[in-house]
Amino acid sequence: MKIAIGMIVRNLISAHPLTDFLDNAEKYDHPIERVIVVYSHEADPEAIQELQRRTKVSLIRLQSYERAHMILKQLGVRFSSIQQLLFCPLIDTHGLIPYGFNRNHVLMEALFTGVDYLIFVDSDVQPSVLHRTPDGEVGFEEVDFFGAHLYGMSLGATITSSDYSGYNILPPASFEGMTDLLWGLHKEDMAEFWQSSEVHGGLIVQEAGTPELQPTTKVLGGNMGIRMSALTTLPPFFSPYYFYNKTPLLARGEDTLMGLAASRSQIKCLDIQTPIFHDTYGDYPKIPDLKNDSSVRDRLYYACTGWIGRNVFLRPRSFSREAGGCRMERKHCTAIQTTGASYIFRISSPQRKRGCRIW
Repeated sequence: MKIAIGMIVRNLISAHPLTDFLDNAEKYDHPIERVIVVYSHEADPEAIQELQRRTKVSLIRLQSYERAHMILKQLGVRFSSIQQLLFCPLIDTHGLIPYGFNRNHVLMEALFTGVDYLIFVDSDVQPSVLHRTPDGEVGFEEVDFFGAHLYGMSLGATITSSDYSGYNILPPASFEGMTDLLWGLHKEDMAEFWQSSEVHGGLIVQEAGTPELQPTTKVLGGNMGIRMSALTTLPPFFSPYYFYNKTPLLARGEDTLMGLAASRSQIKCLDIQTPIFHDTYGDYPKIPDLKNDSSVRDRLYYACTGWIGRNVFLRPRSFSREAGGCRMERKHCTAIQTTGASYIFRISSPQRKRGCRIW
């Protein structure tokens, strides 16, 4: 059984947290066949050497994936199709990498190297859960991360995933129009959580007890397992990019769309109830400060523009095409300035008619 860890990064500047996951795999007796890292700009030689001392390493720089180019050419894939798979003009022109394009490189490398189980992690997660004990204390608890994914797949799942613990991407806030903003972002199910965020601080922890595994369509790319033998039945990762005032913006949701597509194709996806810690803002346990911390504002802004980009694929699932002509107006939310989240769009549709579109 060959298990690989996959990670996408802009710059590989440290072997951490991959070494944390390798330590976790060794602790719970899950041999790791290789680590697959796809990057776009820089890779630190010392980080690479540290990883190579632990396991096999596939290091792939975007726009320079020679193995894939050679194999695809040998298979008779058309030159135009190879170009679409392996090259993205946005990287050269703006230094941006669409998330789906990036993750598909990890998938291809896992396929070419004979991996059986591919486990995705992100550069800001850890193989531990932020846990609330019966006496109410919050702390870290290391978990059998790979065991949880493998167990889910032993139950017949093709995709395994779970949520995160830690601070949510929606930081503590209070301003007029929060519910409308979330509806426009297709995040209306988070309204109650966000409206009470000044009470709980936006922190998500796993409560005491052991929740049962359950079917899901929610997939998170930084905590995701794929049974590679089922790859031919799976959709690829997909996330577009778009332009606003000539500025390119990356859409999010390459994992979300895969989960939804898998569900429609009767592919089993299982929530393994292992919400590993996500250091969302890179400075846990500091509470995110939307008003005074520009990094928090930027993170929320790009999350919002990313959700806008994926919504053209989600809203048609919720509404029929009748009564088109309702427009989701784009305008700067005046209330946002009072909270310091500059340039976040307020997307409103008071009547919420069917056929809404961003224009």
